Amino acid sequence: MAKQKLVEAVVVATETMLWGSLGTVYRRCGKPTCHCATGGEKHGPVFYLTRGEHGHTRNIYVPDELRDQVAAGVAAYRRYRELGQEIAEGNARRLGLENKQKRRRR
Repeated sequence: MAKQKLVEAVVVATETMLWGSLGTVYRRCGKPTCHCATGGEKHGPVFYLTRGEHGHTRNIYVPDELRDQVAAGVAAYRRYRELGQEIAEGNARRLGLENKQKRRRR
């Protein structure tokens, strides 16, 4: 892909991207009389945007109505990173820094 097209794709990705992963959690509620306490089905799914911040994992609750938008934002961030790597590799090739195999001495 031409560099200008890559840069345009990066700009598009930045409009919706979200950093982290979308996680699904099923839980027991803690009520001793609930079906989940006796080995029944757990409650859920509940969605969280999960990411590492300052050495700690942070979980941000995602309401059901925002789940699709958050999933699209996470995918956009993944695409943004891929595009950035592709641009950086192109820059390295332009400078002549591509991976060249070392020659063996005989």
